[in-house]
Amino acid sequence: MKPFRYLLLVIAAAVGGLQTTDGRAQDASFGCKILLCVASQNPSWQGVSYCVPSVLKLLAIRKVHPGYWPSCPEAGTHKPGYAQYEDCPAGTTPTTINPESDHGGNVHGIPACAKPVQTACSKLYNRNDRRGSNSYQEHAEFQRVGKVCTTTEITPRPRRKDPYYFDISNKVTGNVERYYFNLRH
Repeated sequence: MKPFRYLLLVIAAAVGGLQTTDGRAQDASFGCKILLCVASQNPSWQGVSYCVPSVLKLLAIRKVHPGYWPSCPEAGTHKPGYAQYEDCPAGTTPTTINPESDHGGNVHGIPACAKPVQTACSKLYNRNDRRGSNSYQEHAEFQRVGKVCTTTEITPRPRRKDPYYFDISNKVTGNVERYYFNLRH
């Protein structure tokens, strides 16, 4: 429970509206209580006994009103953000692939991460071409510029376990911290 108490203090400092040093989540408004509960990391809201009834109430309301989310004006939060997929690793860019396509690109495809990789030019590329050595050729998934061939390495982009998030600004330090969470029970 200690990590939750620490998180509560951080969010209380960000909110600035909870005056006590031990800021009690159960005394907060419904929107702020939800914010404090879903931002709990270790344990998550499912493991905090007084958070479960509030979040279950939110889930029941969202069944009838799917777009509903209570605000916490003291923290400046409204609806949470949603990031369905993990970030791509450094050196790669988000893309999509279409498994039915030869060229690997389609906005309606599967989310993936891509990076260009230099590769050995095949015999097809080692032939002299009539347009000169600096010309650009494209064949299947390989590209050649001059004597350098590249291909694109594609890796699947995994779904986040906790796709919802709040960015909470600490009014004392000015730092913004992102808290990811899920609404599964």
